[in-house]
Formats: sequence, C-alpha cells, structure tokens
Amino acid sequence: MKVLLAFHSMVTRSNHRLAEELAALPGIELTVVAPTWWREESREVTQEVSRGRGYKLFVLPILHGKRPHPNLFVYRRGLGRILRQGHFDIIDCYEEPCSLAMAQMLALRALWSPNSNVMFYSAQNILKRYPPPFSWIERWTYRKAKHAHVCNSEVEQVLRAKGYTSKVHLLPLGVDQERFTPAEDKDAAKAALGLSGRVVGYVGRLHEEKGVRDLLQAFARLEMPEVTLLLVGDGPDRGHLEQQAGNLGVAEKVIFAGAVDRLLVPSYMQAMDCLVVPSRTMPNWKEQYGRIIIEAFLCGVPVIGSSSGSIPELIGDRAFVFPEGDVSELSRRLAELFCDDARRVADASAVREKALSSFTTQSVARQRHDIYRLLERQ
Repeated sequence: MKVLLAFHSMVTRSNHRLAEELAALPGIELTVVAPTWWREESREVTQEVSRGRGYKLFVLPILHGKRPHPNLFVYRRGLGRILRQGHFDIIDCYEEPCSLAMAQMLALRALWSPNSNVMFYSAQNILKRYPPPFSWIERWTYRKAKHAHVCNSEVEQVLRAKGYTSKVHLLPLGVDQERFTPAEDKDAAKAALGLSGRVVGYVGRLHEEKGVRDLLQAFARLEMPEVTLLLVGDGPDRGHLEQQAGNLGVAEKVIFAGAVDRLLVPSYMQAMDCLVVPSRTMPNWKEQYGRIIIEAFLCGVPVIGSSSGSIPELIGDRAFVFPEGDVSELSRRLAELFCDDARRVADASAVREKALSSFTTQSVARQRHDIYRLLERQ
C-alpha cells in the first residue's frame, strides 16, 4: 500500500523514527511530507533529516503568521505535485481536523487523488466550538475521513459530540526508547547535575495550569530533609514559584534548572527517583497526553500524577494518581513512595516494562500499520 504521511512535527530526528519504523514494516511504501522548520522540543528546529531511511521524504516550505501554529499553517508549494504523482492509497494527515493544513490536504486530494482514503489526528479533549472557516474545515474533514486516531479516550467523546461518525482508534504517541533509558548508575547521574540524596522531579512549563504550585506545597510538607525538588523548565510562573519556595522555607531544597535542550532531558530524568505531573484542569485546557510520563517510564522512573485529563489513563495504576489540586494527598503519595525503597525499585522496573511493550516508537508504528491495513480494505 502507498501511504502519504504529512506531519508538521516531523522535523527532528527523534520524530523521524516513526517513519523509519513504519517503512520497515511489510507491504508499505511510505512517503513523508514535513516542513523545512518548526518549533519542536522547546527549540526552533531546522529540518534535521535530509533523506528518509526506507521512505521518500519531501521537505516543503510553509506559510504561517508571526509564529507557526499547528492549526494555522499551510505548505507553500509542492504538496499538489506530490499528490498528483504519488497515487496514494492512504493519506495520513497527522493534523487536527479543523486545521488549515487539513483543509489544504483535502482540497488537493479532491483535485489529484480523490480515491485515497483519509485519516486524521486529534488531541482535543475539551468540547470547543470554532468559528468559520475552522468549523467548516472540521465538518469537511468529518465527511471525508474514514478513520481518526486520538491520543486519549476523551477525544473520541468530543469527536462524536461534534458529529464525526467513522472509526476512531486510540493510539499513543511514541517515545524513542534509544534516547530514554535508565541510568547505569543513579548516583553518578545525580552527581553529574550536582545532586545527591533522593530527587523528586518535574519537567515542563512553569505555567499556572501545570500545577507546580501544588507540587511545592506538597514537597514542603514532606518531613524528609534528604529529598530535593528538581524543577526543569521555565515560564511566567517562575517568579511566583521562587517566592513561594522561600515563603514555605524550602528554597534551599528546590532547584530551578530552567529550560533545557530537549536532547538533555534524559540526563535530568535519569537523576530522578520520582517524577510528578501535577496538572490542573482549566476552563480551556487539560492534559491531552503527557508524553513526559512515558519518557520517565522508559528511564525507569515512577510517576505520580494528578487526575487531570489523560494522566490517569497513561499512568494506569490508581495508587499513583491523586485528585488534582489535593496537596495533602500528593504529599502522602510522595511520602509512601520514599518510605519503601523496595517498592520504588519494583515500580521502576514495572513502569519501564509497560512503556517498552506499548509506548515505544516501534510499538506505535506497528499499531499505526494495523490501522493502515484496515483502511486499505475499505
């Protein structure tokens, strides 16, 4: 089967792993369309791959506003020619159904590849109504697409409420198992970052909705002087958090690492004994996936997360999930984890095995290939 995969995040080598794994599977002739650059992995990335390994790669310039947004860009040129010459059985547009890129793909498909089966992606787990033309694009996508893949189960409820009636597949976002691995020596990993003792970690934006204020309060309640809180990331809430740490009397035990290159995240993760994802649901936002959870799992790091959005679905074990905003419960879960070293080691091994079986790029490629086979038969 001939498949066209178009994806704005396919600019980093790590994201190209999905294409490499797909291309290695039997019966697939894969073509990938990706932009010349994108803001990915917390940095502006100029396309890092010039030639596909086992697949055709077309790197196209994009048209966007002041800054690229996943729903507000189109390919400047070249996409029509690719569709005209490709004779694709499947068009996998890895974009939201309301996006301009989705509209561009549907319009060019109608001209040059009307018999191709279409598949789209969505992560939107809050029911939102969009103004025209985005609402029109959304309805057009729902009419033309045979399949959708979503990264959390709440998305299907949103799609159904908006009128989508075709097939929906729950498909995780893959993580590169070669980048995220357990530390060979946990103490050495900590020492490399100037750390020692036990480390509670957080990786992400320092925004109010990420719940780091709750994490600071819970950490301050721990009666464990040898535990350090490592906050990796930056954002508008940093000043408030630094002041809060001082007010709580734990400033000397909290390390603000700031924003780090995504390529360095595994080394920070390997130094952690536990990762906390304390997100809080807001009127227009809740956690859609939480890839950092899977990255921690692959590093053999247990994760305690709030009940926001998809977090419980990814973590799986309710013993590691606390009601969002419940500082007392978060503190209790942390204390339980650090009071039982044997359990923590066992949990680290279990979460890594879980991630290896279902959430690696290789596993996700196999699951995606299964969807392609279903589409091919329609």
